[in-house]
Amino acid sequence: MKPEIIKFKSEGAVGPYSNAVKYGNLLFVSGQTGDDPATSVGQQTKEAMDCIKAILAEAGSTMDDIIKCQIFIRTQDDFAEMNDVYRTYFDEAKGFPARICTYGAKLYDGLAVEITCVAAVEE
Repeated sequence: MKPEIIKFKSEGAVGPYSNAVKYGNLLFVSGQTGDDPATSVGQQTKEAMDCIKAILAEAGSTMDDIIKCQIFIRTQDDFAEMNDVYRTYFDEAKGFPARICTYGAKLYDGLAVEITCVAAVEE
């Protein structure tokens, strides 16, 4: 089995990484952020989650297939706003993915939030 690189058609990487890598029935999505550090934490979370959703679709997966998310936020004060937006991307009745959220992150370009995930995908 070899890793398969998922190149999301409308995204340009700012560094030497792939948007996602499929290995077997797992999809590892690179950290996604918003575009503008001047926007709110909520807006940056929405942009990151929308990008994850699009990458998953490109790879044949959905938000319901996410197994685990890892979230990095700038400060603990950003948590509530990020969490309010994050929760809207999942069906609470089906349950939320496993998650870790770390604050105190020094993110690229002064951004407030970065989110990465692992999802199931058909082989």
